[in-house]
Amino acid sequence: MYQSFILYIIIILIYSTHIPPGEQVFTHQQVLVLQAALYLLFLLLCRTRMTMVIQGIRKHRLSEEQVAEAYDRCLSQLTILAVIIYISVVYLLNIKAVISSLPLLSASTALGNLAAFCLFLGYQLILWCQAHTVFSRRLDFEPRQTTYCARKLLFALGIILPWVCIMGMSDLFQFLAPEIFVTLTHHPGMYLALFALFLLALTVIAPPLTVKLWGCRPLPDSPLRRCLEGLCSREGVGYRQIMLWPSVEGKMVTAAVMGPYPFTRYLLLTEGLIELLSLEEIKAVMAHEIGHVKRHHLFVYLVFFLSLFLLNLAFFELLIGWLLTTDFLQDFLFRAPHQQATIISLATTLPLLLIYLLYFRFVFGYFLRNFEREADLYVFHSLGTAESLITAFQKLSWVTGDHGQRANWHHYNIPQRIAYLLECGKNPALIAKHQRKVKTGLAAFLLCVASLGFFGYHLNSAGLRQSLDNRFLIKVMERYTQEHPDEANAAIHLGTLYYEEGEYLLAKEHFERARTLAGNHPELLNNYAWMLLTVEAPQIQNIDYGFTLARQASAIKRAPHILDTLAEGYWRRGMPCMALDLERQILAGKPKQPEVYQRQADKFARDCQR
Repeated sequence: MYQSFILYIIIILIYSTHIPPGEQVFTHQQVLVLQAALYLLFLLLCRTRMTMVIQGIRKHRLSEEQVAEAYDRCLSQLTILAVIIYISVVYLLNIKAVISSLPLLSASTALGNLAAFCLFLGYQLILWCQAHTVFSRRLDFEPRQTTYCARKLLFALGIILPWVCIMGMSDLFQFLAPEIFVTLTHHPGMYLALFALFLLALTVIAPPLTVKLWGCRPLPDSPLRRCLEGLCSREGVGYRQIMLWPSVEGKMVTAAVMGPYPFTRYLLLTEGLIELLSLEEIKAVMAHEIGHVKRHHLFVYLVFFLSLFLLNLAFFELLIGWLLTTDFLQDFLFRAPHQQATIISLATTLPLLLIYLLYFRFVFGYFLRNFEREADLYVFHSLGTAESLITAFQKLSWVTGDHGQRANWHHYNIPQRIAYLLECGKNPALIAKHQRKVKTGLAAFLLCVASLGFFGYHLNSAGLRQSLDNRFLIKVMERYTQEHPDEANAAIHLGTLYYEEGEYLLAKEHFERARTLAGNHPELLNNYAWMLLTVEAPQIQNIDYGFTLARQASAIKRAPHILDTLAEGYWRRGMPCMALDLERQILAGKPKQPEVYQRQADKFARDCQR
């Protein structure tokens, strides 16, 4: 399930971060035809690849366990191929432009993302249909293909729809209170709190929606149910229902707990687990699931998603801003001027995908493994012994066919879990030691996230994002001026950008060059004058020349910011009262951002009174 969750998050991310180009290469009708052709191509590729796998199985006379491994490997390969084709649909066919052109979908981020996700589900449906056709005779599948595919589809929707609900809540909030929404999303702390609120809403919505989509049904009254009810009562764990979890393919042998709150918490058991294990072994497995509840793992999962959102909020724009300033990306942008939107989209998406994969695989995966071990150890507290859980694991290892040795990024393998339970049975101090390890790891993680979040917020507040934007524009304008050396506006913009970045000598060089091209341009005169008047460096500052330029600019254009520069010139030349009179004239005209001019007036007034 974790793999599917990460896969579907990637699919949504690929679509949501794509920036459609200004020009559409294909018409909407052509896009639909090409999409249908890609579905057909994928069908042929699936059929070809699965036929090759079946031929290999027959040739080498593989065992049932080896057939299952070949099936899993084949599905993984074709799923990766489906993702690659989906990326081509998003980037080459620009499917986002088609989806955004539909009235209802264009108004809702949630519906647009759901529509894009359904396009990917089309590839998965093709894959599932072909897998059932080819492998159903060799593996324990649901006999009817339609039932098999429907269950797989509902399983996928059960994973993704709760996240679509979050997007839907965001859309609704934005529609009902657009000004409040903009205010909240532009303040990092408020935006984080809003996302946390949506996550909490998700914990209420997701469990009942998911169990409904997965076709779960209440466990009938039986000695097993009464046993599990007694165990939950003794442990003080509330729940909404104990459910039978239907298998998607084969006999799924597993259990799970879903929902952090008792009123939306479901305990799930598969029929395969009930058939395989004894009553005491099932009780031990359920004690493991109760361990997740008692150790608050379900709430901690929310912290990991909230932490990822916080880091994304703190560093994403900085990362993209830095990438856009690299020579490597700049070369791509200028070699393909008509594909700049696509290049920027890829520059946005690929690093984010890599970061998400690394985060889930190594950071989240590390804690998942240790949470599972902590839940295993809870059986000592609940039942006093781990014997039943160990025998359950041994039976599960027989079912897997590889003695439970298969590597898993989110669980220790079965022999490792059994070995640790046996060690803890001999040395109970290891249980408390592992709990300390988990708590210490979580504390270190939270400290790192908080420190990084604060550091990222500081960098954004210090103007690093604006500086990266300036450096990107500087590189763009430098290339442009090389191709258009007589373009005065380019020289003016370059001079202004270099001034904002503190590169005063370069700013002066470009301002002087602009003067030879367009000597009477008011914005050039004003910007150059402001630098000469305000920069304290002796090799730059020139009060008299700056004042002359400011007077020339104000004679051409009496805009508030130009008059403010002239007022600064009067003040710098020791005439604060004249500067104050001019600043009051600016304020009387009710300019935009009056607080800026008021600060200048206050500065001049202090010196004028003396």
